[in-house]
Amino acid sequence: MYKHKIYTAIYMVLLIALNLAWIPQAAAHPYQPAVGLITQINNHQYELALKLPVVAGEHTIITPKLPNGGVIHLLSSQNSLDGFGMDLQRYLLVFPAKNTAPLITFQGLNNIQLLTQTTNQNGQINTLELYRGHNHLLLAGKVSTWSTVRLFVTLGITHILTGIDHLMFVAGLLLFTRDFRTFLKAITCFTLAHSITLSLSALNLIHVPEPPVEAGIALSILFLCYELTRPNNKDQPTLSRRFPWLISFSFGLLHGLGFASALKAAGLQQTSIPLALACFNVGVEIGQLIFLSILLTLLKICSKIAFFQQRIFQQVPLYIMGIMASFWFIQRIYIVFH
Repeated sequence: MYKHKIYTAIYMVLLIALNLAWIPQAAAHPYQPAVGLITQINNHQYELALKLPVVAGEHTIITPKLPNGGVIHLLSSQNSLDGFGMDLQRYLLVFPAKNTAPLITFQGLNNIQLLTQTTNQNGQINTLELYRGHNHLLLAGKVSTWSTVRLFVTLGITHILTGIDHLMFVAGLLLFTRDFRTFLKAITCFTLAHSITLSLSALNLIHVPEPPVEAGIALSILFLCYELTRPNNKDQPTLSRRFPWLISFSFGLLHGLGFASALKAAGLQQTSIPLALACFNVGVEIGQLIFLSILLTLLKICSKIAFFQQRIFQQVPLYIMGIMASFWFIQRIYIVFH
């Protein structure tokens, strides 16, 4: 009965995921904000490195402006060639000599957030998030620690809730386990594993290129689909059936590297990494709990609807998961070799 209900809930969730997959902004890749790294050269000059995400071939366009006067020099511009990743633009910002409060505005913050990090001459680092309706950045301003905590917790929640492939693996893990107690053990191992690699990667203690990691994440979903389609022989269970925590921990290490890519893409200074890492990881766990709460709520609702108790719905989720994961795997393998 447990698995019958699980299939029903997963069916509903994956139908929503399938619709999201066709939205260009989703494309199975978690939401990635733009990043602006600002370094003070002297009292009137700053260097701005603007990293703009490219999603499914669509380039983000954000333009810096100096509303109180000054000159902006474009130092370099480098575009992503594979339709993914980030464009990089470097600017020199020269403010008027009498300007004691240097102010920058960013045009183009319509449906995207800009994560900015300002480093002054004394090495003090301020991190702030800009968005539509709040596109002004005062370089002489100070940002509270609470603002930084809230920023990275929110970034972690957003990253996991928009990462359809990560959520699909968690949903598949729920399908794969025999009962809720076993699932709790498996999801705990998954959380522990991705926390380990997230920390090691964000601290630059290990480095694995992003494209193979993303391909491996898609492959982890395919593996779950394959195992779920195999007959469950209770007398001679497979290794993965006997030890689901081993599967969740192994693939959790891989998913942690995927989580770290969002944090590393920001190019944050090492002095700000510990707080950002801790808050981002907390946000990922909160987002995961939100998704599981929604998933289990759907399970309870759908278990009371006779229509969804038909046998055909027991296999539909697996085929949907397999098709989507196969598409992502092929797409990401192509990026690896090109």
